[in-house]
Amino acid sequence: MKRGPAALNRILVLVVGLALAAVGAAALAWDRDVTAVRDAVGRVDRERVTALPDQSWWTWALGATLAVCVVLGVTVLAVDLIRRRVAAGTMLETGTGTPVAIDLGAVATGVAVELERFPGVRRTRGRALSDRGLATVQITVDADPYADVPALIAAAERIAATTTTALGGADVTDVAVRVLLHLDPAGQVPPPARED
Repeated sequence: MKRGPAALNRILVLVVGLALAAVGAAALAWDRDVTAVRDAVGRVDRERVTALPDQSWWTWALGATLAVCVVLGVTVLAVDLIRRRVAAGTMLETGTGTPVAIDLGAVATGVAVELERFPGVRRTRGRALSDRGLATVQITVDADPYADVPALIAAAERIAATTTTALGGADVTDVAVRVLLHLDPAGQVPPPARED
């Protein structure tokens, strides 16, 4: 997720969380007979509050609130679901100060093909994305649960290190390589036949 949507989500969660905490604290204070809360509630004109739904503007206010909430919810959902692709010709700054354009999508595809050759790997998917402003080469590996997991992890780490080195190593700090390993549940795939 990019920084903007992440910040928006955190602000919304903070506001809703604080509002719910305030309501909960008020209810708890009411239940515990806190004098200040009881006095504040006692000053409310109950007849006026119960008459609010009978006002001519009430239905319009509810409709407007519903519309605002729907628009806000759809907007947040759309922002969260926007694909986090990086540009095809991502400009990287090398240690020598020379900018270089690299197609990170092609790099991700090549790394995925390399990992797919490993025994026990069913499928790999590579993509280039932006993770909070950091260009990231992400490889997702779906593997057989009976695969040699330590060897697969070692191979993934080796290929990720090689990719980082190929992209400039320590000189390039604005690209990350991430490998996600998904193992199928053991019950879905029969164990390999044992050789006697």
